[in-house]
Amino acid sequence: MTALERHCRLLLLAYPAAYRRDRGEEIAGTLLEATPEGRSWPPARDIRSLVMGGFRARAAQNRRLPTVANLRIAALVGVVGYLAFSAIAYLWVALVTLTAPTGRPAGWLALAIAALVGTTVALAWVSSRRGVVVTAAFPAAVAVSLAGAWRPAAFGWPVTELACLAAVVLLAGRDERPGNRWLWPVGLVAAVPFVSGLVPGVGTRVFGALLVALGILSVLWIVVDARPAIATAILLLAFWLPSGIDNLTKGIGIAPGVPLLVIVTAVAAIGVWRLHRQSARLTARDG
Repeated sequence: MTALERHCRLLLLAYPAAYRRDRGEEIAGTLLEATPEGRSWPPARDIRSLVMGGFRARAAQNRRLPTVANLRIAALVGVVGYLAFSAIAYLWVALVTLTAPTGRPAGWLALAIAALVGTTVALAWVSSRRGVVVTAAFPAAVAVSLAGAWRPAAFGWPVTELACLAAVVLLAGRDERPGNRWLWPVGLVAAVPFVSGLVPGVGTRVFGALLVALGILSVLWIVVDARPAIATAILLLAFWLPSGIDNLTKGIGIAPGVPLLVIVTAVAAIGVWRLHRQSARLTARDG
């Protein structure tokens, strides 16, 4: 394969996977024929046209589902991302505690929470039966409650995990579920507790940089697909809202995170508006 062919196939990643399977060879062949000999990249005009066509094809994917279905997918990705983070965080706490010279019962509780929450996350992602998700979420919620709902843990607040488990029960068990392409941002967030545990100082900065990067990328992508922006907003609210409420109830006043909460909420509102414009319209017959 020549350098030009490799670059043409790299540019095809702008299109959705299904579109590439159906028409990828045709597009690549046309692009190769239109490129003068001796070049390793197509002309800038053709690159721009191909990338914009890919973005339009991705935006068209959302119009296959109504607003409610797309919003459900975005919200599920957000809460599953937080629960995946929590499951790995509890697993890290369990490993550290149980491998210490004097193991503590808290280590076994953390291990149980990690297993139950992780199972709920997996079932919410793959199962279309709400009863299965409810069966998994109930013992996970009981285990999390034993940690004390409003007692901040090493990586978060159990009350947020309980709220996310309740949200998963409401959102899961549908035919419309997130595809595999949503796994990479969820996996990045879930990997943070291990990075933070292995390199405490660096891990915290990496986590902050990751959240900022996800936020910026999702806002930029909102013109193509508003769902990542909504999912990221929900994830950030899950991380920041409990501490903001706790600060206000303690009389601390406007905490540094409150302006961020306002910004995230505004982005989520814009994302919902944009998603409504991107989604399929229900006709009177469909309703």
